[in-house]
Amino acid sequence: MQNAKNTNEWVNWIEESISKEYYRLYEQKHFSKIQKVGTGGFGKVYRASWKNSQYFALKSFFNLDDVTAKEIVHE
Repeated sequence: MQNAKNTNEWVNWIEESISKEYYRLYEQKHFSKIQKVGTGGFGKVYRASWKNSQYFALKSFFNLDDVTAKEIVHE
């Protein structure tokens, strides 16, 4: 149960950081031409075009636990 509490704290921190505009949030609906480019220890990595103008690397996580949430923050 402790791990779930820690994860919720990290998720809350991420959401608050987005609302304070420390990080930019891109809506999934604006991405196209999504192609899987690899798989890592935390999840899958994709290449996607955003509004048909520039490319981004997107990450899809296998599990959102305390370790994964910390990695997101540290990137």
